[in-house]
Amino acid sequence: MASVFYRMFFDNEPADQRRLDLFEQIVVRQQVDMMWEARLEMPVVMDARGRWSGEDEPFLQEHARVRVEVKVGARPFVPLIDGPVTERVAPRDPQPGASTVTLVVSDDSVFLDQEESVERFEESADSDIASHIFAETAQLSGPQQIEQTPAQPDNPTRAIVQRGTRMQILRRLARRHHMHAYVLPGARPGASVGAFRTFPKTTDGLPPLTLVGDGRNLERFDPRTDARRPADVRAATLSLRDKRITTSRATAADAQLLGDAPAVSAGQSRPSRLLRPGHSDTVDLDQRTRAEADRLSHATDATGAVMPFYYGDVLSPYRVVSVQLSDSSLSGDYLLTRVTHTLNRSVYKQEFGALRNAASSAAPGAPGAPASPQPAAALSAAFNVQMEIF
Repeated sequence: MASVFYRMFFDNEPADQRRLDLFEQIVVRQQVDMMWEARLEMPVVMDARGRWSGEDEPFLQEHARVRVEVKVGARPFVPLIDGPVTERVAPRDPQPGASTVTLVVSDDSVFLDQEESVERFEESADSDIASHIFAETAQLSGPQQIEQTPAQPDNPTRAIVQRGTRMQILRRLARRHHMHAYVLPGARPGASVGAFRTFPKTTDGLPPLTLVGDGRNLERFDPRTDARRPADVRAATLSLRDKRITTSRATAADAQLLGDAPAVSAGQSRPSRLLRPGHSDTVDLDQRTRAEADRLSHATDATGAVMPFYYGDVLSPYRVVSVQLSDSSLSGDYLLTRVTHTLNRSVYKQEFGALRNAASSAAPGAPGAPASPQPAAALSAAFNVQMEIF
């Protein structure tokens, strides 16, 4: 069983033992296309003179920066979140030990979502617009992760107009390519990374999630496949320059699969969808239909949880992980879309959601003998969450 270590930074400086001891529980919620959020809970008490103690430290105030990192076994530290305190929740109760302060920390995409404005971008590919916006955001000083998009069609209305926040325009542009605009914690505190890219299609080093056998590390895994979701996508647009009509069609079969076969084999009964109007004059039409068909191909949506101290790494969205469910066709690679990390003084838990657009003809490995559950006393003795002190 792997040991777990964690460390924290306040205003980009490592926390000492006194600061680490303040917090009873840390919960970090990560989800694709959403701002990541952490909730850090600390108890507060009233002294003999009726004053609440422990909540007036400068590093606990609004807009102070907080970073949380976790390390499992011999793996390197993985940052879970890096950003400002955006909210303080401070319920009060006269009962001893019942009053707390919870710091709500948002990732640095909050700085892209502060000001609504109107801005015009002309003759620029969507990826160039994303790079420009990230470069103008001081908190995103880490290396950008930008995937190039096709140039806009040659027509008189190809300008992009931002009406709203910069995060809103980034996500609107990303969606029409089945890409995603988001912010990740950087390799060093205070240097977050702006990303504008498609979902990955291959694993990148995360250990497999295993439900049965001697290497079991999954507590539960609950998949659901929606046969109505994969669909053909059709679209048409009229050119204002020469009055020419352009059509496009894409199918779920055009998507790059995470397995051997599509998640749903619908044959002639596959649904057909029409693209909503509003984008066709500023984006390549074939790119748009392929992107929508690829998005709809993810018919399997799963939730699960790992067994504390039995999984040897830290899960995070925008990564692909292999799931081994004995000989089930549901075994194979899954795209992680949401992870909730819960960390306290005794246990580190990871719960996740994942998508898949494929089915497997055979399991990735031979099924092993079911593992016997460990006695509760042995599990309790094995809890080994440790604080990392600099």
